[in-house]
Amino acid sequence: MNYFIASRARFTLLILACTIYATGAAAESLPLVSDLEAAAKIAREQRAPLLVAFTLKRCPYCNTARREYWAPLNGSAQWRGKVVMVELMVDGAPDLRDFEGKPITARDFARRHAVRSVPTVIVFDGDGIPAARPLVGLVSADFYGAYLEQAIEAGLAKTRAAENAVDVK
Repeated sequence: MNYFIASRARFTLLILACTIYATGAAAESLPLVSDLEAAAKIAREQRAPLLVAFTLKRCPYCNTARREYWAPLNGSAQWRGKVVMVELMVDGAPDLRDFEGKPITARDFARRHAVRSVPTVIVFDGDGIPAARPLVGLVSADFYGAYLEQAIEAGLAKTRAAENAVDVK
């Protein structure tokens, strides 16, 4: 039965990805997340970190980061399969499931992770533990992309180190 559920989930994600690609939405935004447990599961399956971009609907800095950094990075062949990227609108839909599958509001989840301003990016490992220092605000355009890549690399290193520790046992 678990195989059926996993196969159906993969099929649904494939359809979503094809729809996003066909409509060009991938170039405009990240997928909005409502179930962090499911997103973390996908990250674990891909052996990749989970990047969560905390935003507000009417935040001009979030729009800039989304358009100029996150969406291009998410669509980049360089990072494909190396990171799972999602957006969490703090003022969005209140129904959210945390990494343990428990219901929580987006605002409470953001508070839990000390998100006080947006945009904030946190890279988590597949267990929902922060794997890098949060990237708060839209810092210098000259360095923001590099800071994002450093955070993802730190998440990859932590994810792979945890895998290697399990393999050794």
